[in-house]
Amino acid sequence: MSKGKSLVERLKDEIRKAEKRGLTRYRIAQESGISEAQLSRLMAGTVAPRLDTAEKIAHVLGRKIIITSAKMDLTKRK
Repeated sequence: MSKGKSLVERLKDEIRKAEKRGLTRYRIAQESGISEAQLSRLMAGTVAPRLDTAEKIAHVLGRKIIITSAKMDLTKRK
Protein backbone atom coordinates (compact mmCIF):
# COMPACT_ATOMS: atom_id res chain seq x y z
CA MET A 1 0.00 0.00 0.00
CA SER A 2 1.24 3.51 -0.80
CA LYS A 3 1.45 5.36 2.46
CA GLY A 4 -0.12 8.79 2.60
CA LYS A 5 -2.13 8.46 -0.61
CA SER A 6 -5.89 8.37 -0.61
CA LEU A 7 -7.78 5.66 -2.41
CA VAL A 8 -8.75 8.18 -5.10
CA GLU A 9 -5.11 9.19 -5.63
CA ARG A 10 -4.07 5.54 -5.92
CA LEU A 11 -6.88 4.91 -8.39
CA LYS A 12 -5.73 7.90 -10.46
CA ASP A 13 -2.16 6.51 -10.40
CA GLU A 14 -3.46 3.18 -11.71
CA ILE A 15 -5.39 4.94 -14.48
CA ARG A 16 -2.22 6.79 -15.52
CA LYS A 17 -0.29 3.49 -15.59
CA ALA A 18 -3.02 1.93 -17.74
CA GLU A 19 -2.84 4.88 -20.13
CA LYS A 20 0.91 4.33 -20.49
CA ARG A 21 0.13 0.72 -21.44
CA GLY A 22 -2.22 2.01 -24.16
CA LEU A 23 -5.60 1.77 -22.44
CA THR A 24 -7.56 4.94 -23.24
CA ARG A 25 -9.73 6.89 -20.82
CA TYR A 26 -12.60 6.33 -23.23
CA ARG A 27 -12.21 2.56 -22.93
CA ILE A 28 -11.75 2.67 -19.15
CA ALA A 29 -14.91 4.75 -18.87
CA GLN A 30 -16.91 2.52 -21.22
CA GLU A 31 -15.89 -0.70 -19.52
CA SER A 32 -16.57 0.87 -16.10
CA GLY A 33 -20.03 2.00 -17.15
CA ILE A 34 -19.34 5.70 -16.59
CA SER A 35 -19.03 8.64 -18.95
CA GLU A 36 -15.66 9.80 -20.20
CA ALA A 37 -16.54 13.22 -18.75
CA GLN A 38 -17.04 11.66 -15.31
CA LEU A 39 -13.66 9.93 -15.55
CA SER A 40 -12.04 13.21 -16.64
CA ARG A 41 -13.55 14.99 -13.61
CA LEU A 42 -12.15 12.27 -11.35
CA MET A 43 -8.71 12.68 -12.93
CA ALA A 44 -8.92 16.47 -12.54
CA GLY A 45 -9.81 16.08 -8.88
CA THR A 46 -13.14 17.90 -9.13
CA VAL A 47 -15.15 14.84 -8.05
CA ALA A 48 -14.53 11.68 -6.05
CA PRO A 49 -16.23 8.50 -7.25
CA ARG A 50 -18.76 6.59 -5.21
CA LEU A 51 -17.33 3.35 -3.88
CA ASP A 52 -19.27 1.22 -6.37
CA THR A 53 -17.92 3.33 -9.23
CA ALA A 54 -14.36 3.12 -7.87
CA GLU A 55 -14.76 -0.67 -7.69
CA LYS A 56 -15.87 -0.82 -11.33
CA ILE A 57 -12.90 1.28 -12.44
CA ALA A 58 -10.52 -0.83 -10.34
CA HIS A 59 -11.94 -4.00 -11.92
CA VAL A 60 -11.26 -2.69 -15.44
CA LEU A 61 -7.69 -1.91 -14.33
CA GLY A 62 -7.20 -5.43 -12.96
CA ARG A 63 -7.37 -4.28 -9.35
CA LYS A 64 -9.76 -4.71 -6.46
CA ILE A 65 -10.55 -2.54 -3.48
CA ILE A 66 -10.15 -4.14 -0.09
CA ILE A 67 -11.86 -2.51 2.88
CA THR A 68 -11.10 -3.42 6.46
CA SER A 69 -12.23 -1.71 9.63
CA ALA A 70 -8.97 0.23 9.75
CA LYS A 71 -8.12 1.04 6.12
CA MET A 72 -8.88 0.79 2.43
CA ASP A 73 -6.41 -0.60 -0.09
CA LEU A 74 -6.19 -1.13 -3.84
CA THR A 75 -4.53 -4.41 -4.83
CA LYS A 76 -4.14 -6.63 -7.87
CA ARG A 77 -7.07 -8.93 -8.58
CA LYS A 78 -6.31 -12.64 -8.65
